[in-house]
Amino acid sequence: MSGAPQPFETTWQECIELLDKLPSLPVEERIDAIERLIRNPSPGIRSRSLRMGAAAIPDERLKDYLRSDADDVLRNAGLEMLKMRGNRGFSLMLALLKDDDPDVVLQAVIALTHLRDPRALEPLRSALHHPDPNVVQEVIVAIGQIGDARAIPDLLGFLEADSWLQMAAVQALGNLRSPVAVPHLESLLTDFMAGPMAAEALARIGGLNAFKALAKHWLRFRNEVDNETTLGLLAHILEGLPSAPRAPEGLVEALEEQLHSEQDNLRVAVARCLLALETGTHDGDALMQVASFHREAAVLPACIHHRKDLIGHLLGQNGIQRAWGFLLAARFPKETPSASVVSALQHSPTPDQLGPILRALSKLRDPEVGGALLGFYLRLPDEQRTTVHPLIKIHRQALQQRLASDPDIDQATRVVLTALLGGSPAEIEESLLELSADNRVRALRELLDLEDAMRSLPWQRWLDEAPNTYGTVAAEFAARAKVRDLAPSFRRLLAENTEPYLIRTVGELGDRESVPILTQLLEPESPLEPLILESLGRIGGPEARAALRHATSSGRPQRERMAYRALARCATSEDDEIFRNAIHHSDWYVRLSCAEVLGRFARPENLAALAQLAADPVPIVAQRALSFLEA
Repeated sequence: MSGAPQPFETTWQECIELLDKLPSLPVEERIDAIERLIRNPSPGIRSRSLRMGAAAIPDERLKDYLRSDADDVLRNAGLEMLKMRGNRGFSLMLALLKDDDPDVVLQAVIALTHLRDPRALEPLRSALHHPDPNVVQEVIVAIGQIGDARAIPDLLGFLEADSWLQMAAVQALGNLRSPVAVPHLESLLTDFMAGPMAAEALARIGGLNAFKALAKHWLRFRNEVDNETTLGLLAHILEGLPSAPRAPEGLVEALEEQLHSEQDNLRVAVARCLLALETGTHDGDALMQVASFHREAAVLPACIHHRKDLIGHLLGQNGIQRAWGFLLAARFPKETPSASVVSALQHSPTPDQLGPILRALSKLRDPEVGGALLGFYLRLPDEQRTTVHPLIKIHRQALQQRLASDPDIDQATRVVLTALLGGSPAEIEESLLELSADNRVRALRELLDLEDAMRSLPWQRWLDEAPNTYGTVAAEFAARAKVRDLAPSFRRLLAENTEPYLIRTVGELGDRESVPILTQLLEPESPLEPLILESLGRIGGPEARAALRHATSSGRPQRERMAYRALARCATSEDDEIFRNAIHHSDWYVRLSCAEVLGRFARPENLAALAQLAADPVPIVAQRALSFLEA
């Protein structure tokens, strides 16, 4: 190995060829090639060569890399290879902690920080006494990343050290999240340099004592500190407490003074604090501030997680606040006022409110709520009604009473509800056959999950007599229930009319006799091409695989990507050669398909190809290949 960096003059194509040859080269030639490749400016080539180097470079040579003071590229490559070894490099990392060169020790600590292995805690604690302050600083960071509170006594002494080490200790104590560190961090809050970091560390630790410390500090110095940052941290602590704490004297009043600040983020932070603390006249304004910032209806803001007293108020609001009311009702069903729920259900929900409503109704058991569920269900569009089906059994008794007493419900809906409330297959079939064709299809779409009742229906006759009316709903049922007896009908319809749902259905049913039809439809640039290729992959068999193999060599990148993916789904050992030949394809998605197929058939030539994929620059490809090699 030369002690000075060498110029890199190899072309990209030569690098690719060299990477392909690496597994077959003698050891020394392989190492020399890796040392050339890691200097290539291409991220993909360098990443692959580093991965191969992590597996192929001996420990002693790797140590030489780490000691290459005159060659930054080589030294950095040594560190990256050490990190890539993961647990396999743990013993070497520990040995390097005792190296005479502090730069080598520093790199070993960085690698251990990346690894986060708890076995490194004791060796790292010993390294806290290293004479080089750069090493000590990195060791402190590493201990914080490992996350073992046993090291706290070791770290506390650094709170009075030079600022370089003090900052690292504050950060590590916050990462360790132990309440033991709270009083020590509190003493630093007034420090000009360490104070902001100590406040952040307290927020990460959380708990009642951290809240008291930061609240006391803010009350005293609120005219001097960054209120937006400090109150944001205070809100974070409050939201993590199991219940609202008793506020220090004057805190609520001081917060209320800031609720109408001109700074948007400050107003939100104040509102979060007030809502997490206690009930007050500020609740309405605070909720509006939080709603203006927190726009996700399906996620309850942490500041009101325990505010069951707000359920009635929120259910009476519009938009996102009503959704939060339903989420709180799901958390506290016994404390939820039924009248508020019934009133809120009179409004048609927006799509983002539907999830919170269903969560609440699945927990509430009041008959009044069950009765209101019927009106809510009837106001929903047909395509959303199936989302309410799980609730129908929960509120069965109330719904049966409402159904019997409401003469205005249309017949198709009445048939659906009667079926969902426990009608027998024979009753369901009789009721469906009495409906007009359009109403029958509408009802069928809602009842497809009742497989026993659906199987007894005359699907074959309906497809023969009125395919345009029943085709899509019959296809959906056949695909769900795997009713392969209907495949000839869908195949016949596909030959007459190229509809996407028919292509999808013959694929779901694995109908091999449809393959000739599908291959005829596989025209270049057809918008149906992705669906056809996917269906061929689902069907499998010699003819489908032959069509997919042909599509992989079309010269059109998008078609090749889809064809490889579809072929991977149904590939046999006869197809592994085509995937071996594609391990250097420019599309990472194709290479991922290669990893999956080659890992399925563990013959020696496939394992060699997987070894090359394990050095792929795209992490998901490399990880997938490595998982097969390890297995």
